Amino acid sequence: MSTSSWVVFRNLLERNPSGLLQEVGRYLSTEEQGKMHAIHPSKKDPFAHPYTLDDRLERIHYSWLITFLEPFAENDKSIILSALTQTQASKLKKHFKISDLSPPLKGIGRDYLISAMYEWLISDQKEFLPFEFLPDHPLNVLLDLTKRELQSLVDYLGLHDLALELKHVIQSHQIKKIQQVLSKGERDYLKSLLKTKEPFTFARLNLDGWNGDGEKLKAILHHRGFNRLAKGLFGCHPSLLWHISHRLDTGRTKILRKFFTDINNDEAHKALTKQILELIPTIKEGS
Repeated sequence: MSTSSWVVFRNLLERNPSGLLQEVGRYLSTEEQGKMHAIHPSKKDPFAHPYTLDDRLERIHYSWLITFLEPFAENDKSIILSALTQTQASKLKKHFKISDLSPPLKGIGRDYLISAMYEWLISDQKEFLPFEFLPDHPLNVLLDLTKRELQSLVDYLGLHDLALELKHVIQSHQIKKIQQVLSKGERDYLKSLLKTKEPFTFARLNLDGWNGDGEKLKAILHHRGFNRLAKGLFGCHPSLLWHISHRLDTGRTKILRKFFTDINNDEAHKALTKQILELIPTIKEGS
């Protein structure tokens, strides 16, 4: 069986309180027992609250459906969009410059289109797991964040690199310009970071020659935040990365995957995970 099948199989066995896991285990080979016990089961019962395909598709950013829709004629696009949520449909309507949408689709036709789109999205995932079946992982909580909250989390993570950089920026007018780019919440968080010691460092931002362009600074911090998020996620189940990526737009996902590499430092990895988890309440409060 695939890893995904073992996860589902173990979760099914653990639903039985009479020790079915151990009982069935006697009939498995040593290799099979090793595979099953190597699985980190999901923290919650994945069968307790079944999710519909509507629920799953609603969690996906509309930009992932652009490639799916491109081959269709405008009338066909209009019909397909009528099966989506209002937000997804309006964004895709604008992207494709569709004049009018068909009336909301219902019944079997809508169910078929929702199923076709979702199956297309996951078709290239060999070990795909629905989010409720994901093995326990400290960063599974990221799945509860909206796209806006994930972006905010990334921006705040980038401030860790900025805090390190400010120790090298001595020109007061540069510091004032930097502060003007940040929101009040970001300034407060940056101030708290300046009072603490960063447990590890990445390459300097080198803002000495920064020309004061606020958008450029935001882009730099956004990339640095994605670097920290991606490094913290490294080693997770591939489906966790998939689900987080599909909450974001395709452009930001390219940045996330670019930085998804091993830092080969267990202590630094733990520190990154801690930074991410500690920021989540701040992000939720400000959203």
